[in-house]
This record gives sequence, structure tokens and C-alpha cells, in this order.
Amino acid sequence: MLSPEYRSKLQELVHHFMAEKSFEGCGGMELDDQRKIIISAMACVPLLGGVSDIYPWLSAILVYPAHYHAPYSEPDEGGVVSEGVESRSGESWDQGIVVLSWREVVYDLQHPGDGANIVFHECAHQLDYEWGATMEGFTWPRSRGNEVNIAAILKKEYSTLVERLERGLPVHIDDYAATNIHEFFAVMTETWFERRDIIRKYYPEVDRAMIAFYNMQGSFPG
Repeated sequence: MLSPEYRSKLQELVHHFMAEKSFEGCGGMELDDQRKIIISAMACVPLLGGVSDIYPWLSAILVYPAHYHAPYSEPDEGGVVSEGVESRSGESWDQGIVVLSWREVVYDLQHPGDGANIVFHECAHQLDYEWGATMEGFTWPRSRGNEVNIAAILKKEYSTLVERLERGLPVHIDDYAATNIHEFFAVMTETWFERRDIIRKYYPEVDRAMIAFYNMQGSFPG
């Protein structure tokens, strides 16, 4: 499905990604080269427009066979901390680690265009760490005279999404995006790469920000 130019670029990116990042199977997961290549290829799709030099902060990818359990600690508005264990399909750490469920990766490969992709989602967090895309005042430095204040767009659209959910109105994307501004960016990214038509129709300003940030047109390989 890729153009010859994108195909060649993706192969080069995957080669460097696999050379630079370490892979570790967890929970009995066995990682052969084919599985590493699949994960690497998906992780490199968002890089085809040149947004990042192969995730410089990312050092390791941990892969579980399926959903895994991880402890959480979360304070509420009053400062009371809730602790427990929850099931997860993936997560991204600012210490340079991405954790994935292989079952979720396979499901996403088998259901392209459903608007969800765990690798795109977690890699979007790595790009957020790298650039501070959700930080106040972030303007994409590569806009070349046509500056796009990505953070301002995300903040405004995030507030609108939360408001719509509170009013019981449809938001047309995974409502996990309402968790916080960082998850909003990640959900918008995975949806944009899989279903740009949804973002373009219901979140045109986010579409403009995504085009500027990723230097692509979304709905891969569009």
C-alpha cells in the first residue's frame, strides 16, 4: 500500500529503530525477529514525515503476550491517594520505555481503519515527551512562517471534548481522550493516522495541528 518513496523510507527507519532500541519479552512472551519487525514498522509509520529522529528518548520496548496487570497510584482533588492493580494493553514512560500487549498489536493489524492503534498511541506519548507538544505555548518550530500553536489548539479542543461528554453529547472518538491532555493527544494521533476523515470532519483544528506536526496527511498511507 505504500508508495515506493515511503516504502524505502520506512525500511530505513525500521533498520535504525531495531538497531537502536532493545526489545524484551515479558510474562513468558517470546520475541522473534518477525514480531520485532512488526512492532518497529508500526512505530516508524508516524516518523515518515520527519517529526522525530527515531524517538531519541525511547530506549526499550517491553512486550507482554496479552493484557497485563500493573499497580497504580492516583491522588484525587482532595489529595487522597487511591492504589490498586489494573489491567493494561500498553503504556509509555518518560524514562524511555514503551510497554505493549502483543495481542493488542495483532488485533490492530487485523482491524486497520477502526481508529485505534496501540503502537501509534504509545509512540505519540514519546513524541509528546520529546517535544512537549501538550505544553502551554508550544508552537511547532517547523511551520516555516505559518506557525501553528499546537498546544493552544489541543487545549481548546480538549476542553470542548470534555464539555461535550459532560453534556452527554457524542465525541466520535474514544472517550479515553478525556482522561487528560496527554491522552487526548495520543488518542487524536492514533485516530488521525487510522481515520483522518473523523478528525477532519469533527475536529478540523486538530487536523490542522496534526498535519503541521507530523508533516503528513494522516489516514496512513494517504
